[in-house]
Amino acid sequence: MSASLTMPITHPPEPAILDELPIGVLRFDEHGRLNAPANRAAARLLRGEPPFGRTLIELLKPLVAEKTLQGFAASLGAAPRALSGEGPALVHTIELRAIEHDPGATTAHLRIELRPLADPKGQALALICDWSHETQLQRELEDLRRESAAQAEILRGVLRLGRARFASSVQKSDAALAQIDQILKKPAREQASFRRKLEETLDQVDRIRREGAALRLGSLEAAARSFEDALHELRGRATLSGSDFLPLALKLDDLYGRFAALRTATKNALPARKAAPVPVTENGTRIIDAPQFIRQARALAAAEADARAAGEPAADAPRLAPSGATPQASVAAHHVSPGSLESTLEALTRHIAEEHRKRASLECSGLGQVPAGYQATVKNVAIQLIRNAIMHGIESAGRRLRNGKAPDALLRLSFQAIPAGGYEMRFQDDGRGIDPKLVRRVAAARGLLSAEQLESMTDRQVIKLIFKSAFSTLTDEPGGPAHGTGLSLVRRYVEETGGTIALASETGQSTRYKISLPRIDGA
Repeated sequence: MSASLTMPITHPPEPAILDELPIGVLRFDEHGRLNAPANRAAARLLRGEPPFGRTLIELLKPLVAEKTLQGFAASLGAAPRALSGEGPALVHTIELRAIEHDPGATTAHLRIELRPLADPKGQALALICDWSHETQLQRELEDLRRESAAQAEILRGVLRLGRARFASSVQKSDAALAQIDQILKKPAREQASFRRKLEETLDQVDRIRREGAALRLGSLEAAARSFEDALHELRGRATLSGSDFLPLALKLDDLYGRFAALRTATKNALPARKAAPVPVTENGTRIIDAPQFIRQARALAAAEADARAAGEPAADAPRLAPSGATPQASVAAHHVSPGSLESTLEALTRHIAEEHRKRASLECSGLGQVPAGYQATVKNVAIQLIRNAIMHGIESAGRRLRNGKAPDALLRLSFQAIPAGGYEMRFQDDGRGIDPKLVRRVAAARGLLSAEQLESMTDRQVIKLIFKSAFSTLTDEPGGPAHGTGLSLVRRYVEETGGTIALASETGQSTRYKISLPRIDGA
């Protein structure tokens, strides 16, 4: 009787095979829970051996930020069959938290691919690999694209506005960024201090956004608008604390990043000149020294004398072309120097009118007489009044025609010294005016005053409520700037100089502002 010996055929254990793979492997049952050991690559990428019975979301929870995890969970919800062995594969890239106590650690990214698996031991397979290098390359490519787009915007801006005007605007935004940094570093404990800190930051961010809009730098304007939206969200809270300001650091970093790219590209687009730099104020407005101002005044007086001698009417400040006219045509027609305060306001009027699909022109007089000490104030006040007039007061061309008006709205801005001492700035538009009834309804709805108080006020008193912070008769549009900051800024600019502002309005016809500024010593 012979006996035969049968030797069993052995196979290497399955985990040993998987351990040779550079890609992490996880297997889940039909309930979406881990039901097999992870291979070495998966344990390394997940920073430890994952325990059985956990879902993929539970495995990732200690490794990624809550917001990132919510996004990944939403992706799983959109394809629930990926973990049940049915349906297509699901691919997602997530960012891991930085490793604690390792300051030199770089941000890591994982690429997770969920695939159905027809296997009695597991219904779904998760393949995990380190995607940090590919993510970094993708970000670098995105940065190159963004930088290229920023350089194209800058070159267009330089060609449109001129080198000096563009460079001074960049300088102004740079100063505003530095100011924001200083404001956010200020200590604050009481609610009044937090509110003041918030409003001061909002003023500077609004300044950067307006400059970005005037220069048509979309990336800078978008970053400033995102920062501005975060500030308005804080403004709506009942109470503020120091921790509420911490998330603003990310918004500020983004703004710094956009501006750093702008500064680098501007440096390349604007090589240094041998000529002396153009003197500008803190707000980027060109300073006109006394000798040059005197020469301009004498030239203007001589021209008016020649016109009177010839029997012609004196040349007042000419009216600008409609908003559809080109900047070159406007400058050529009205002899406005590129980079001057008047040309800046003209460009802003055109831009805001086009942005809101309206037609408007600006008529200026006396801006050459603005003293150096008031250049920044006049510019800032004028910008806010122009913006407010076009957004709130000016009707569409079609509505103006139906109301018997010219389709092109006319804004008038003047500045002059007054005999009693000091200066007077006037601004008016021929729009719909301010409706006292509407102001009363908005004020009552927002709880600014009681119904009895509002009814006891005259119409002239009621319309002055538009100078209150965050007051607006417009509703905020999604993605647009929040309303209600413009006229409160005007009031603040004027009060900081010791001046006063008066307001008059005729419903359906016009709105007029008169700003009185004290005399500057030595001017």
